[in-house]
Amino acid sequence: MSPTYLWYHVQPSDQLPAGMAAVTLTVLSPVWQGAELTIVFPDGWQQTLSGRTVTDRPCDLRVFWTEAVIGGPPVCLAIGGDGGVYLVEGHPDDLDSPQTAVVRPFLALATPLIPQAVRRVIGPEPARSPRLLG
Repeated sequence: MSPTYLWYHVQPSDQLPAGMAAVTLTVLSPVWQGAELTIVFPDGWQQTLSGRTVTDRPCDLRVFWTEAVIGGPPVCLAIGGDGGVYLVEGHPDDLDSPQTAVVRPFLALATPLIPQAVRRVIGPEPARSPRLLG
């Protein structure tokens, strides 16, 4: 698959005062898209991600393989809308530990924690493409 490119930015808001400057992301895989995604850690800790607009409305979350720098290692990235990624985390079985919520511009997902539903869409970690020096 030849890479495609996606333009992404996050507007400043109460939750993310600095926002995030516009970046062009190299898309190295098909894009998983959905309302929310739950990541479960081996100890039962969970993170539920969803996309947000700058007006704090829900929007689709997108997850795909990209590279942090040209020729760098592949990274599984989750992005939201122009309001970032809404992240609720906690242990659902521990009533003494309330869940917390934060907003981030994006999240990189550790390869072993990528849910199978997402893996079926984005595929395995892509091989690094060789770069020619000129």
